[in-house]
Amino acid sequence: DPNEKRLKNAIQLNQKNELGYIRLAQYLEGKHRYPETLSILRLGQRQIPESITLIRLEGSLLQVLGKQKESVKFFTKQILKHPENELLYIDRAKIRWNMGKKYLALADARKALKINENSFDALFLIGVILSQKLDGNYENKFDDALKMLIAASEINDDDPDLWLRISLLWESKKNFHMAKLAMIKAVKLSPESEPFLQRLTLLFEKELAISLNENPSKISGSLKETLLHMLKLFPQNYWAHAHYGNWAWSQEKYSLAEKHLKKALKLNPVYAWAHFRLADVYISQNSWRYALLSLREGLKYAPKNDWALQKIGFSLEMLGENEKAIKHYESLIYVPPMKINLINRLSSLYWSEFLFKKGEEILLIGLKHFPLENSLIEKLVYYYESIGLYEKARNILTSFIKLEPRNSAAFAKIGFFEKKLNRPKSALDFFEKSLKISPDFEWALIQKIGILLKIKKFKLAENELNFFLKNHPNSEWALIELSKIKIKNEQFSIAEKILKKNLIRIKNSPLSLITLFELYNIQKRWEDAEKVLTQILKHDPNNSTFLKNLAYIQWKQNKIESAKLNVKKALYENLENILAWNLHFILLQKNEQKLWIGKDLKFVLPVLKNFFNQNYSKIWEEIKSVRIDPFTRQIMKNLYYLNQGHPEKIILEPEDMTSEHLTPWIHERWGVFHQILGNRELAAKHLEIVSKNLPYASWIDARLGLIYENLEKFDMSIDHYKKFLKRNPDAYEINFRLANVQMLLGNESSTIEIYEKIISERPNNSLVLNNLAWIFLTAKDKKLRNIKRGLELALRSVEISPNIDNLDTLAEGYFQSGDIKKALKII
Repeated sequence: DPNEKRLKNAIQLNQKNELGYIRLAQYLEGKHRYPETLSILRLGQRQIPESITLIRLEGSLLQVLGKQKESVKFFTKQILKHPENELLYIDRAKIRWNMGKKYLALADARKALKINENSFDALFLIGVILSQKLDGNYENKFDDALKMLIAASEINDDDPDLWLRISLLWESKKNFHMAKLAMIKAVKLSPESEPFLQRLTLLFEKELAISLNENPSKISGSLKETLLHMLKLFPQNYWAHAHYGNWAWSQEKYSLAEKHLKKALKLNPVYAWAHFRLADVYISQNSWRYALLSLREGLKYAPKNDWALQKIGFSLEMLGENEKAIKHYESLIYVPPMKINLINRLSSLYWSEFLFKKGEEILLIGLKHFPLENSLIEKLVYYYESIGLYEKARNILTSFIKLEPRNSAAFAKIGFFEKKLNRPKSALDFFEKSLKISPDFEWALIQKIGILLKIKKFKLAENELNFFLKNHPNSEWALIELSKIKIKNEQFSIAEKILKKNLIRIKNSPLSLITLFELYNIQKRWEDAEKVLTQILKHDPNNSTFLKNLAYIQWKQNKIESAKLNVKKALYENLENILAWNLHFILLQKNEQKLWIGKDLKFVLPVLKNFFNQNYSKIWEEIKSVRIDPFTRQIMKNLYYLNQGHPEKIILEPEDMTSEHLTPWIHERWGVFHQILGNRELAAKHLEIVSKNLPYASWIDARLGLIYENLEKFDMSIDHYKKFLKRNPDAYEINFRLANVQMLLGNESSTIEIYEKIISERPNNSLVLNNLAWIFLTAKDKKLRNIKRGLELALRSVEISPNIDNLDTLAEGYFQSGDIKKALKII
């Protein structure tokens, strides 16, 4: 070979020709003539012992020959001869690094840097070594590695591998912006490197996901440019097409996204990531069927992808296939690790399908794995509270506060459940614990005050109310409760001042007006009490209790006709209002009263009047001392028990007194007491005697109608209701009851007629609106059905009162109208 001859001649002509030895050695190594290469290098070193290049080439050749240990020994020997040459240390460091002797390699690289602080190779190698996880404290080493590599870049910034490594270190520190900037420099140095372009793309995507440092549109624009550059260089690169499709999806360019993702999958059908991104495109457009197909295709190649598995369930939900979604989630729920979002999805589905027991079970399982997960605790507590299982709700929160002893809301909620369980002292204790943690917890303080009032610790309650009012000086609730305490303490002027202040701020406040009425009633300020009640009845004109109170006040002022009219209205609204019935009796003409009671009238009437004064100790003494018929005395005692709230003490001996020689009043009262005790047959017997003896007493017909309705003797009920309504056509309750009985008998057209009459008079009666809506939606006689009107009435009833019955009818209205989604939502 003439080249070999020429190189050999060169060193024969000049045995000190360093370059000649180097070129000849490189030539022979290229021909894999390693023994000859080694011979030439050693010959050169003998001739030129100071040649560091020849030394390094021999050490490198030993590595090529797999003689790493000999290479290390060789460099160690040469370092002894040339202790100030950093290149020899760097070469030995690289060999040691390749041998896995990281700390020895690091020591050599640091010695090289000590000799030459501007050594690019030393800085780069130290940076590379420190980039690896040498021990548990590797994060600090990463900082040192980054410093070294940045220092190396200041000496030589033309090495793309250097910038790649700097980028990787910035990324490990979650600084995607700096990682991106370093990668941009690497790409500039190597603009056609596919791996570099891929990495830059991923960094743009990560930074776009957080977009903290730059305008998102700027990052998105750079990402687009990078991907288009890749597609220009590599038009058949499936990875570039997939990520360009992902970029288009992020910009809501769904057609473009679908086009490139499908192209990626045509080039690489097993690319799971592209299948999942294509599913995302379909999900964004609510194309759940296509999304489902893409997810299932992707899962063929990535069967354990959590995101895709969960999206399968969600897609099934969106398609309304809840049963399939439940089965799918159930197949995933026990695959470790258990996932909180799966528990939440599954519990929600159980709820929507009314599988409450399963919903409860899955939440309890979730709570075992995530004992501090608020969403699970809240759902369980809400569920137990909604069905009245307060003890279970309390137990869930008790377990929670053992782990979170500073959670004031949990303590307060336990207090609320203790209150519901009628354990006021325990409830008070929990509210106090809650307030100790969070003194400004308003709801807990309100609950505490409520309990103090309930257990009649008025002084403590007053102190707490005053404290509460310092922070909430205009709280209507607190001011009213304070005024009630002042009334109990007979501080009437202070109470009146508080209530009037409330009424200036909240005009016609019902609670303030009712409390003010109670104050005037206690003070016997009848005119003021009447004015207040008139105001209250403007906003609630059909309230039986308020109408009775107004009649009582008017009676006290000797406005007999007005009192009679209002007590009649009170009974129209609530036939079983005993106080209204007593007042009605008191307001009768004396001859009528005598027809009812007979000779005992002069003893009975004062006692009945005293019931309104609520002087119960005086009443009891009168009942015991007065000389009257024993049955009449027992009636008075029973009335006393009722007014005191103890119906269980009522005594009726004998139970059945059908003698017509007894006064109508005894029979009427005996009938009422039997009705209260649930003895309807006996009640009817007694009242029928009254109806026979006093046929003009139409209220007895109203009562008999109610008793026969409860006994399911509907024909008899209708007869009595109609008799009553002939004389009292405006009695709301009886009209309503008659409509219900007609409905039970299947007389749908009669029911509609009555309900329409009531609505014409009371257009905002939610109950009647609901009932009429239900008939129009579900009438057995399909000619009577009117779905449009039924839905309209149901909507009005829910707007007035969104209770369970009204919502149920509204759901039926939507169902009948064909809007299944709205029906399900309402249910």
